[in-house]
Amino acid sequence: MVADQPTQTGVYYHRKDYLGVTRRLLIDLIDIPVALALSGLTVVVTRSLLGEIEGPGVAFLLCGTVWIAYFVLLKRSRFRTLGYVTLGARIVDLKGGQPSIVSLLARLCFAFVGPLNALIDLFWITGDDNRQAIRDKFAGTYVVRLHASPAGSGPIRVRTYMFWGMTFLFREVRGGAP
Repeated sequence: MVADQPTQTGVYYHRKDYLGVTRRLLIDLIDIPVALALSGLTVVVTRSLLGEIEGPGVAFLLCGTVWIAYFVLLKRSRFRTLGYVTLGARIVDLKGGQPSIVSLLARLCFAFVGPLNALIDLFWITGDDNRQAIRDKFAGTYVVRLHASPAGSGPIRVRTYMFWGMTFLFREVRGGAP
């Protein structure tokens, strides 16, 4: 006999508290150049202190470290990234708390999609009840206004999505009428 698993409870927000496409694109327009500048500065400073860097591997490692520090560690901290601070946003997990490092690393992997990410967000976020981008679905996160409070709670359910010829299972919280 198999025992039923207890249902986890998550939160949802009022629709106005989820950041829409425009504000999220503005955040990216601020944060990506900042991360690129910090990456370049890190490579330049490292070269000036240690001399010439052999091969692209070390420079890539330095840049990757900067991006992880900026888009994962800083984003989940109370300080947030410059884009999040400027546009009054924060990122939360499905329970309304601080997202895990693993979740934000999964979300950061979508940076490899590059500018296509903005186009995907344009179509995806506008049709999603919780205004989650695909990267948010994978990571189990919401991008909400800084002072947003949950509108309610509900069970975290697994929902099936089909796109790009593939089937994905994402955890989400469905509210009443947020």
